[in-house]
Amino acid sequence: MMKHIEAYQIIHHGVEYPQYFQGCGISGTEYTDVATGIGDSEHEALDDALGQLASKGWDIESDVYLLVDAQRASMGNLVTLFVDATHDDEYGYPWVHVSVRVR
Repeated sequence: MMKHIEAYQIIHHGVEYPQYFQGCGISGTEYTDVATGIGDSEHEALDDALGQLASKGWDIESDVYLLVDAQRASMGNLVTLFVDATHDDEYGYPWVHVSVRVR
């Protein structure tokens, strides 16, 4: 049985090397779960986070998903966070990080 999403929050963390990303939790919030996605763009990172929530049993295909689609569309020109594929021998590649909290 899929868990119904009553509320959600999307957090755009920007571009970070993974080892420097501090993470995102639910402590002190009204939310019960969180997933952080990474990608070459905000769209990719959001899709990654939603995929993680789906694998945890959350119903991302509900009406809430339509609201997420609207937010994803608004991200298009608002911020163009695309990773410059510059590799650092010590730190690897930076990624765009986006978290989604749900309850």
